[in-house]
Amino acid sequence: MIKLQLNKRFTALTVVFFILSLSLFAVKLHVLERITSVYSNGKLLSEKNIHAYDMEVQLDPAEKMLTARQKIHYVNHADRPFHTLYFHLYPNAFKLEETVPFEKKEMGLAYPKGFEPGYIQITSVKSRDEALSYVVMGKGDTILRVNLIKELEPRETIDLDIDFAVKIPPSYGRFGYGENTISIANWYPIAAVFDHKGWNLEPYYAIGDPFYSDIANYRVSIAVPPEYIVAATGNITKKENKDGKVVWTMNAKTVRDFAMIISDKYKIMEDQVNGIKIFSYYFEDKYADIALKTARDAIKIFSECFGKYPYEQFSVAAADFFIGGMEYPNLVFIDEGLYRGERQDILEYVIAHEAAHQWWYGIVGNDEVNEPWLDEALTEYSTLLYYEKKYGKEVKDQIYKNMIVHYYHTYREHQPESNETVYRSLHQFKDSMEYQVMVYYKGAMFVEDLRQQLGDEEFFKLLRVYFDKYKFKNANTEDFIKLCEQVTDKGWRDNFKAWLRYHQE
Repeated sequence: MIKLQLNKRFTALTVVFFILSLSLFAVKLHVLERITSVYSNGKLLSEKNIHAYDMEVQLDPAEKMLTARQKIHYVNHADRPFHTLYFHLYPNAFKLEETVPFEKKEMGLAYPKGFEPGYIQITSVKSRDEALSYVVMGKGDTILRVNLIKELEPRETIDLDIDFAVKIPPSYGRFGYGENTISIANWYPIAAVFDHKGWNLEPYYAIGDPFYSDIANYRVSIAVPPEYIVAATGNITKKENKDGKVVWTMNAKTVRDFAMIISDKYKIMEDQVNGIKIFSYYFEDKYADIALKTARDAIKIFSECFGKYPYEQFSVAAADFFIGGMEYPNLVFIDEGLYRGERQDILEYVIAHEAAHQWWYGIVGNDEVNEPWLDEALTEYSTLLYYEKKYGKEVKDQIYKNMIVHYYHTYREHQPESNETVYRSLHQFKDSMEYQVMVYYKGAMFVEDLRQQLGDEEFFKLLRVYFDKYKFKNANTEDFIKLCEQVTDKGWRDNFKAWLRYHQE
């Protein structure tokens, strides 16, 4: 995610430098096969050893309600048996003003017509037609605990059936509706990650992207009135008329999440690059062609820099979304206001940033709650690489200097006692401004320093090996450090400690 709404004290200065830096716009690299073979993923993912979600959904656009039946094929990847399973219920964060994932200063932008609640209601949980007991718990009722009848042993699987209903709020965020769009993201029961720390059950924080999930396969069908167009994660495999509605069916393999955005006003532009279809969903927008071209170029550039984009499509969708941009697998939401006026430079930057997230967090996952720097710093620096590869190194250096470095130092001048720690959890940042400066900007400065020390050949080799080793997996900071040391045969722990204030847990 890239957030454009900042603390008022710095907003004007930020926008000035943002526009000044972006107004300057006027090799493919290979990894040695020896390195690739050493750090390859090993066995391929199959239908049997990853989670799978199959959902049939009905949308009532007048009531802004979803009703859904969900089948989950759950795989125990842990080395211990489970008596219970946990799922995130993110929509319940929208039930109360006290728990909505927005800072107080954002409420007027998030709810321009006033607050109304959103939620998810679980109506039944079954396994093979046998009812299972469950509890809705956690801050804001955002966790579903399902009690199993018998232990689920390591490498065993279980099939669950969950019926639920979702109320969509009038919110201009990831989950909500506005004048033009219905954004359906982080909307269904999604399995919590179990890792070396145990179950990850963090709430839906207002700062950053508070998500952490495993790769899964999805099949989703949604019935909508015929005038609506659906943009979604995955490939649209079928559209059929049924009972006066159109049922859209999407299939997505090895993705980390599933999102949709729906509108009765969308127009569509299409392109392709390297056999990948690129879609732009827009309204009567002045810069719709820029969105399509940026998405196409970004997918091409990042595929060459890091590793091939492994999916068949990528979509950019204009949205009633005040934050700027937000990434989901194969799909990004972009503030529709960026398509108008004189904001084409910012539109390009935001789309390039969200496209880079397809690699960092989308394909190579990480814990965005406790280690947000890992995907955001790489993504912010990848955005600079987009400009370097497309417009030249001088343009990249100007943006880096005039926006990243200058904004970081401006913040430090106004906040001389601010916490300089980059490596920390979302709840440890005092506000979204501190988070953005430390995680995005100082994080990108660290990556630039790493590049300067490594040199381009080893730097890009490192990123390609990191992508190859951890694609469709979750990585952490310790994994990244060890890989740096393995690829370069040099110690890097002191650099991570100095720049990020990283400490091994």
